[in-house]
Amino acid sequence: MEKIRKVLEIQKGIKNRKKNEEPNIARKGPHTNKLRNKNSFVQNKKTSKKNKENIRKFISLEKEIIITKTLMRKKKENIDNIYKYINKKEKIIKNLNKNMIKESEKYQELLVENFKKTENLIQKFEEINARKKKKKEMVQLLNIEMSKLNVELEKKEDKLKELDKYKEFLNKLSSSNKNDDNPSNDEIIIKTDEKEKKFSKNMEKYINNSQLLIDHFNLLEEEHLQLIDDTQNAEYALQEYEKKLQDKKNKYEIKNKEMDNKITEINNYIKEYIDKISYYDNVTKHSKYNITFTNINNKIDYICTQLSYDVNTNEIMKKFQILENKIYSYITTLNKYTEENKHLIYEYQREREKERRKQMRFEINLDRKSDKQNQNTKKSNNKNINGNLKEKKEKRENIYTLFEKDIFK
Repeated sequence: MEKIRKVLEIQKGIKNRKKNEEPNIARKGPHTNKLRNKNSFVQNKKTSKKNKENIRKFISLEKEIIITKTLMRKKKENIDNIYKYINKKEKIIKNLNKNMIKESEKYQELLVENFKKTENLIQKFEEINARKKKKKEMVQLLNIEMSKLNVELEKKEDKLKELDKYKEFLNKLSSSNKNDDNPSNDEIIIKTDEKEKKFSKNMEKYINNSQLLIDHFNLLEEEHLQLIDDTQNAEYALQEYEKKLQDKKNKYEIKNKEMDNKITEINNYIKEYIDKISYYDNVTKHSKYNITFTNINNKIDYICTQLSYDVNTNEIMKKFQILENKIYSYITTLNKYTEENKHLIYEYQREREKERRKQMRFEINLDRKSDKQNQNTKKSNNKNINGNLKEKKEKRENIYTLFEKDIFK
């Protein structure tokens, strides 16, 4: 710029000299004019040389100006590219931060859900353990009842043995009542009296009143039958309870295995998440490239100072808006072309199907005609059948190939 100013000042000085010399020449006479013409001719040569030198300098300066402008344009383009790259990186960083925030929120929600699930599982395990304890207590009570029933059965068996003795006694009594009608059997009565003396004194009631003994025996027999029924029912109930216990045990074992697998999966998932978090933390801490907005701005300022160029962010944003508009217009045109192509493809497929159907009908008609001709020719010429079939097949193939060529032109 300083060189351009110097050149302009030199040109102004030359013009002012010419203006000052013209009135001086008009004032003086012819002799002086000749001398001055000579002097002016010499001076003009000198000035022409200087002007030529100045023009050469001016041309060289213009070349330098053009070169500097081109360099400035290139630097401007480089700066624009740098800004674009920086903006892309900023967008990427923002997106990464957003994604990291979203992922952290998701993982936090998942952790809360997993903690809730673990609490629910712990509650379920506690309920299952309580149920198991209740079932064990029920089984213990059933075993106690079974032992009581066994004791009662033993007692009843003892009573049955006593009743068997009473039966024998009653049989003897019945035999004695029959022998009362027969006076000839006195010896047998004496023997029974001797046996009766052997019973205890408590049996005198039953000896005097045989009906009491019979009633007591009937009651004992009914109780015995009831005991047998109760024992059978208890055995069936025990079998059912045992089956139910086995089924429930199997179900609880399957559920316990499933819950264990789920707990292991949850623990593994939590471990993986913790490992990822630790990995990202280590990466952010020990990263070589500290990518922050302050560092980026400092780098941009440094580049601008190096290139001594003022960047207008408004112009850059306008350029970005223009690019976005172009991209949207390009996308709309692509969508239009895709829709048109879809419509054309659909129409082409329809036409292709129509032509295929026509060709199939044509082949069917040919087959029918050939069948009629074969029926007529079988009667006359059975020898030339194979030759005619070959010719017909060739004709068909030729027609089909021609049809395909017409379609795919």
